[in-house]
Amino acid sequence: MPKIVNSSEKIDFICEKAYEEFIKNGVNNFSLNKFIESLNMSKGQFYHYFKTKEELIFEVIDKKSEKFFIDTEKKINEAQTFSQKLLALFSFYLVLSDPENKSFDKLMKDTFYMYLNIENEFIKQKNAECYDYLFSATNEIFDEMIAKEFLKENAKKFIPSLIATADGMYLQSITLENYNLKENLIDYIKMLEDLLKR
Repeated sequence: MPKIVNSSEKIDFICEKAYEEFIKNGVNNFSLNKFIESLNMSKGQFYHYFKTKEELIFEVIDKKSEKFFIDTEKKINEAQTFSQKLLALFSFYLVLSDPENKSFDKLMKDTFYMYLNIENEFIKQKNAECYDYLFSATNEIFDEMIAKEFLKENAKKFIPSLIATADGMYLQSITLENYNLKENLIDYIKMLEDLLKR
């Protein structure tokens, strides 16, 4: 009788092993064929779960990011002020530089170039999911602060530029050695608050 395999457990197992390999040898040195061999799995079995190396990488990032997003939601709900809520939302960028997140930060930096591949439908979908989340969460924060009459009625017009600016700051923190992401993000949010409050 064939062994029954729990698909989600198998995906979790593969992702955990891949994460260990990415951290140990780097994404650029990762050999999918060698990795599949190390799992004692046939290529057919592996490709049942992941069609490409990129799919595996994005699934690993999704699984590792999940904790950050749960923590982010909690921080947003606990925050009281507009600036605290925005800092909580963008804390994902900030916590990557914490020592305990060093491995995940390295993975994010090693794979950043992949997010720029607009030809790949899978990557476009992952990017869209990320931005859908950011726009939705930011909209909720702005709606709450407008309802509390803290922000001007037209404040939501600034949401796209806020998200683009935070993204740009994160990119600068990757490319510039001495760029202080936290300090610059806090300053920007304070300026935005001064501009948009009633």
